[in-house]
Amino acid sequence: MEFREILKNNKEKNIITLGENPLGFLNVNIKEKPSIIITGETGSGKSILLDQIILELITKYTSLELSLVLIDTSGVELNYYENTNYTKYAAINNLDRSIVALSRVLKEIEDRKKLIHDKGVTTIDEFNKIASEQIPMLVLAIDDDKLLLREPDVEKMLSGIISQLAGLNIVLILVTSDVHNEFFESDLNTLASLLISFDYTNALESKKSNIKNANNLEIGAFYAKTKGYQTKYFNFDFDDAVIKEVMDHV
Repeated sequence: MEFREILKNNKEKNIITLGENPLGFLNVNIKEKPSIIITGETGSGKSILLDQIILELITKYTSLELSLVLIDTSGVELNYYENTNYTKYAAINNLDRSIVALSRVLKEIEDRKKLIHDKGVTTIDEFNKIASEQIPMLVLAIDDDKLLLREPDVEKMLSGIISQLAGLNIVLILVTSDVHNEFFESDLNTLASLLISFDYTNALESKKSNIKNANNLEIGAFYAKTKGYQTKYFNFDFDDAVIKEVMDHV
């Protein structure tokens, strides 16, 4: 199915559709699964999936309802969205700014926790129902080309973010080509609410084999793993023109 068809479907606002297989679609409630890690070798299709998530959110939320914090260590994947009304902070091809971005998100987490505590509620959604000024959904989108995760303390910062997302209307989407077994056995993998892999030599097989299998990579095919189950899906047909079509209308 073309991704354009997915964008035209009338779905619940918080539901994003990430892929399909012969049995149906992978529909994910972004508020119930606010931390998504997407892994795979270069060229496998993982960055396309990140584009699809961002575009689907942009078509459903206004710039008052959604803010983007963008980290792109390659400098080529997220620059489409760098200068939009949705973008709160962008670190494109700049590791120092990337660290600052993570620090800002950690501060935003503390600020939101204080807001809901002071109002006597437990979630940002409850806060928005009684507050005069609405707090937008914040999406931290990271496309890392094996650089950011190797910086000191970054994995600790990301783990700190993931472990505190519940009820704060903050979403983390981490895309990485760092697919060595140690990564999949890290705290990030354990904490993430949804793990998606485009590489057959990842955590799904890490305890069985250490053999690289890149030559057998099936482009656009991925496994989604949540609550101990893993299911194979496929990317939707997609091209860069879709990005321009969506961004021209926001």
